Amino acid sequence: MIFKKKPEPEAIDPIETGEENPFIDAANELAEMEENGELPEGFELSEAVKDYAFAALLSEFEPRAAVRIYVAEKRAEEAENNVKTRMSEQARSRKALPKSQRTDRAVAPAPDYMSMSREAFSALEQQYRNAAHNGKRVHI
Repeated sequence: MIFKKKPEPEAIDPIETGEENPFIDAANELAEMEENGELPEGFELSEAVKDYAFAALLSEFEPRAAVRIYVAEKRAEEAENNVKTRMSEQARSRKALPKSQRTDRAVAPAPDYMSMSREAFSALEQQYRNAAHNGKRVHI
């Protein structure tokens, strides 16, 4: 089976047919805005024309409105990323802080075996034996 290559369509000049091309009009208006310094601060036309989202905005809105919407969306995206970064940094810094040993209830101090009297030590030892005998786990 032999596949035939489709013939390439001939380029049609919109000027010859009398039709207007909205993208050419938009490009002309964008170039005019750039020459007059009417583009928002931080807006790079050369970068924006490479973005599919900007092209979609140009197909829906007038070039001036598309530029304003595109800039607003980029700024909102940047602000959202800044918030996410700040929140993750705060979470990391909180993890690095030491945790409080305090609880809501009173905690018995650890017994000091070295300074205990012989009678107190014997009583404590008897308590541990009774607890172990009753099946409780005893930690010293």
